[in-house]
Amino acid sequence: MDRLSNFLAMVSGQLWLVPAFFFLSAGALAFLLLSFGGEFVSPEGEIGWWLYGGEADTARNLLSALLSGLMTMTSLVVSVTFVILTLAANQLGPRLIAIFMADKQIQSVLGLFVGTILYLILVLRSIGDTLGPDGVPHFAVTTGTILTVLCLMALLFYIHKIARSIIADNVVEVVASELQGTIHRIMPPGNDIEPPLQETAPVGSGWSTSLGKAGYLQVVDYDRLLHIACEQDAVIEVRVRAGHHLLGSGDHLVIHARQRPDEALLETMRGAFTIGRQRTAAQDPEHGIRQLVEIATRALSPGTNDPFTAIAVIDRLGACFEIVMTRPQQRRIYRDQDGKARVLADRASLSGMLEAAFNPIRQAGAGHPAILIRMVETIGELKAAAAGPGERSALASQLARIAETAAGQPLTEADTSDVADALRASGHAA
Repeated sequence: MDRLSNFLAMVSGQLWLVPAFFFLSAGALAFLLLSFGGEFVSPEGEIGWWLYGGEADTARNLLSALLSGLMTMTSLVVSVTFVILTLAANQLGPRLIAIFMADKQIQSVLGLFVGTILYLILVLRSIGDTLGPDGVPHFAVTTGTILTVLCLMALLFYIHKIARSIIADNVVEVVASELQGTIHRIMPPGNDIEPPLQETAPVGSGWSTSLGKAGYLQVVDYDRLLHIACEQDAVIEVRVRAGHHLLGSGDHLVIHARQRPDEALLETMRGAFTIGRQRTAAQDPEHGIRQLVEIATRALSPGTNDPFTAIAVIDRLGACFEIVMTRPQQRRIYRDQDGKARVLADRASLSGMLEAAFNPIRQAGAGHPAILIRMVETIGELKAAAAGPGERSALASQLARIAETAAGQPLTEADTSDVADALRASGHAA
């Protein structure tokens, strides 16, 4: 299931997919209307008021004018798109360009433009000088006019959409919503508590092996590994997790079995791992966190100096971690039907996610008292909502780091006092 989610996420991020659908649909529409559009003309040759009623020369001139203007508009749309992507990459980070590319509304507008261009070309080439008044594809010409009007309306929508898309708060909201969706998907609600691992010790010596391929680990098929482990009466220890960048060599897997696994078995195990050129959110909750953090750290850079965007990121991170603390952590032990541990997984922990979220922002915003105070307030709210001692300890560790950072900065006495007051309010003991 995670592999399917990973594949669908990568496909949905392709800019060309929806435009290609519109392109093929436009070609099919042109064929149908040119072949059967005459059915809309009465047997007496009368044409409805809503259909184009001119001759072939007039129709050819009309379609030529529409095609020329539409190609100009399409060039404008493509130019605006590249300018917006350049601005977004400089302001928010190049990794967030995928958000714009995956936007189905943007893809649909581009698809409408390229599809209409193809439609006009196909209809225009079918109109020759030898066609009489009865041979003109009236319905096809009328449809071309309607599609061009729709493109004009889509152009206005596209400009509005793009203008809103580059507003930092809107981008932060989109990324945070995707992160929350990822958390809901990979950390489903439940009260399952794993039995202690000591019940099932490894059944033999451990042989380590690598995955033999460099890149980002995107998905691990733990169910497949569980099936292999049960067949071989082995315990498979996975020392890497989704989001890690792997080298071709390393101790990525440790197989505890009675005999050394052969190369064929190792290749079967390696088939349970999907490695690609970039991180994905299929099994990696830190993927969305790092996207939000990148926005915040760029906002806090001296060239941008936009602490309000960083504060917006901190607020969204707080909402996301509130969801994390209400969910069980990702499954770490996969057992067979007899309850024996067969696969030991390395998964993201709450403390690791907190470090990935707040450490870079704390470091980049060390000289901004407002950033430190907002981080303390957010972590304090999460600490009050934490259910277990492990969660409270991880949050307390973040507060201690913020206190240490503030103590090492040349802040004014008033700012130092404000940070200290926020720390005391959050329950941090000096």
